[in-house]
Amino acid sequence: MDEFSARRLRNVIPVLLEQRHVVTSGGVDFAGHLIDLAIMQVRLALHDISEEELSQFSNALSTGLLENETSD
Repeated sequence: MDEFSARRLRNVIPVLLEQRHVVTSGGVDFAGHLIDLAIMQVRLALHDISEEELSQFSNALSTGLLENETSD
């Protein structure tokens, strides 16, 4: 991704965060979750993280959490 595209994506995040605040303060939590997903997708694109890498990371975290719960 070129620097211009990366800068444009970085500029979108604060706008999305503000929109998330607006909808959640209005009691529309589901819309807030959808905006959170959009923010995550932008961040993944910025850092060139694939869906597969995210899935593997998520699985590793889940496994670690389960192991911690069973050891307590």
